Amino acid sequence: MTSTQLIAILVIFLVGGGGALLPIVMRTRVSPWAMSRGNAFAGGVLLAAGLIHLLGDAAADFGEIHPDLDYPIAYAIASAAFLLVLALERVLPGASAAGAPSTGDPEADAFVGAASTSSSTPYLLLVTLSIHSLIAGVALGTDEVQSSFLVLLVAILAHKGSAGFALGTTFQRAGVSVRRALPALLFFACTTSTGVLLGLFADLEFDAGRMQVVTAWFKAIAAGTFLYIAALDIVREEFFPAHDDRRWRFACAAAGVSVMALVAIWI
Repeated sequence: MTSTQLIAILVIFLVGGGGALLPIVMRTRVSPWAMSRGNAFAGGVLLAAGLIHLLGDAAADFGEIHPDLDYPIAYAIASAAFLLVLALERVLPGASAAGAPSTGDPEADAFVGAASTSSSTPYLLLVTLSIHSLIAGVALGTDEVQSSFLVLLVAILAHKGSAGFALGTTFQRAGVSVRRALPALLFFACTTSTGVLLGLFADLEFDAGRMQVVTAWFKAIAAGTFLYIAALDIVREEFFPAHDDRRWRFACAAAGVSVMALVAIWI
């Protein structure tokens, strides 16, 4: 494990854990103005990371693995990952955020709307966010290229803090005590870092050929989940219905895309 990977694991844990514990420990809320713009920027980062970086890299890897196969494997895997997250969030729980108070994160809103009086709501959200985090962590851990590793790290950090804050807010609104909520929130904080460690372990155990296959699969899966979060969670939350300051939100989303697009020039 390199020093960069170790620092990444620690930073991801601190960002996710800090965001999750803030509503529980401090009993505070982030300004809706700041949250909406940060959320829009994160959406742009995730959208560009999924399309420009992860999906493109996965397609190139599969092209090298199966040079004679004329089928877009990476895009098919990303589409399947997109549908899987859609099923987990919107179909299985029967989620509907209509009439529910907003937590500031659409994933949390969906579960709160599905079962606003149920004590299991925070734990359903915990499972869904942890799946996102684990997949992204494995993709990060299997990425051996320093430049693309940093791009993926930025994309993960852009969403980890706000997702953690939404999770902590959901536990707070459900009336879960700090003693009961703390293990669940720490579990969430550890999921991405655990995924990174799993990816690093796979890198040690598999030979170069098998490792390329693993990396390509998880990049494609992560691309699908990133696209889902950006398109159906963040964009839907920030632009539908239209808000009065939607131009500023669009500017923040465009800034996120632009940053990741510019980074691609040097990668």
